[in-house]
Amino acid sequence: MGEHVAEHQHSLARELECVSGVPIFQQLAHPQLTSVASVTRPIHAKKGQTVFRPDEVSQTLYIVNTGQVRLYHLADDGKERVLRVLNPGDFIGEIALFTDEIHNNYAEATQVTELCTISRDALTDLIQRMPPLALSLLGALAVRLKSAEHQATLLAIPDALPRLAGYLMDLSQGQATTVTLPMSKQDLAAYLGMTPESLSRKLKQLVTAGAIVTSGRREIRVIDVDQLQQVAPQ
Repeated sequence: MGEHVAEHQHSLARELECVSGVPIFQQLAHPQLTSVASVTRPIHAKKGQTVFRPDEVSQTLYIVNTGQVRLYHLADDGKERVLRVLNPGDFIGEIALFTDEIHNNYAEATQVTELCTISRDALTDLIQRMPPLALSLLGALAVRLKSAEHQATLLAIPDALPRLAGYLMDLSQGQATTVTLPMSKQDLAAYLGMTPESLSRKLKQLVTAGAIVTSGRREIRVIDVDQLQQVAPQ
């Protein structure tokens, strides 16, 4: 866990580029987007730097503009449990709108990353002035909840192979196609509650079964959806 990130000089054009790529802001008219960008502030993180850590008060919305951030917590056994990986356009910290909650997870840059931040007070003011933003945020929270419930369902499966197959079925949307893992295999293993070694073995099992073909570090080609479906949880 590295040092904290620092704020950088505000640029309206840069912040407008950032907020324009976020789903919750995409329904806003350009003048409204400009209002959002005007209260947005950038921070930059090197690989391994901490964006926030447990026991810090959450009063900021963080939006990934470039790079990647992983959200994780430490289990009682000291192992990392990856909760989510944020890519450009993703955001975290929306709970700050509703409560002075204390962060109980770590957010760490996995590569050189630029984030746009909006304070609780600024975002609350924007929501009051822009009702469509409130609806978009509620929709995003509903999607987030559904995703968290789905992850919990996968983790409840005792066998790691169906867990992995179910994840790949979701990622490929049940299609015979090539997908790129949205995170490193090490983080994917932590996300699915297994060791990197176990993940490697299970991927090889799916390759041997003729369900997938792996290519490079992150590319996976689903070649037999039926075979993958048979392994995935029903």
